[in-house]
Amino acid sequence: MKIEKTEIWLTCEKPLEGNGRAVRGFFGNLYGNRPEFHGHLGDRLIYKQPLIQYKVFGGSALVIGLKEGAYLLKAMPKIEHLELYYQRHPVIKQNTVNVAAPFGLTDDMIAYTFLTPWIGLNKENYQLYLQLRQRGADTHNFLNKILIGNILSMCKALSYTANDTIRIRSKLKEDVTVEVKEDIELITFKGEFETNFLIPDFWGIGAKVSLGYGTVKRKNGETQ
Repeated sequence: MKIEKTEIWLTCEKPLEGNGRAVRGFFGNLYGNRPEFHGHLGDRLIYKQPLIQYKVFGGSALVIGLKEGAYLLKAMPKIEHLELYYQRHPVIKQNTVNVAAPFGLTDDMIAYTFLTPWIGLNKENYQLYLQLRQRGADTHNFLNKILIGNILSMCKALSYTANDTIRIRSKLKEDVTVEVKEDIELITFKGEFETNFLIPDFWGIGAKVSLGYGTVKRKNGETQ
């Protein structure tokens, strides 16, 4: 199947740094009446993978949406500036890309690379991972199962039913630690994986995807 995908690339006068946290804050404030942009309903957090994600690549901001998120981004007017960490960044170029992206199970194994650190562990399975590592056990199968769970969560958010087994092969290495909540830091991973599932380029899987973590892209150079 194919799903609607919209990418909005914003280039400012000066290159941007960091992840998508400040970009998300800007658009969350700009569209405070639309929970799709910030993941909150009133004071409550929406426990569902967001359909709009925010990233920083090569000094530019990327806002990307799938399905309902894509439809909202299509209607977004020209952005004159970004307000990030109390600093105003005039936008000198705004490029919008609308495509119907392949999505779902496929017969072939597709190779992906993580463009940004993947947060696959949460507070609970982090301890299990540490125990495996301390015993010198193989952690690959453990991480592969988490990746499968990430893909299933993405399927649920996009109302897609995987009617066959999702397969994963990965080559992952520990990367930087990130603070996911106050005083809670988790290991992230970098590397690549293969799966029989089509994931749209520049989409994120795992935790904190709205901030740009876990962003994937096909390795063969073809774009989706």
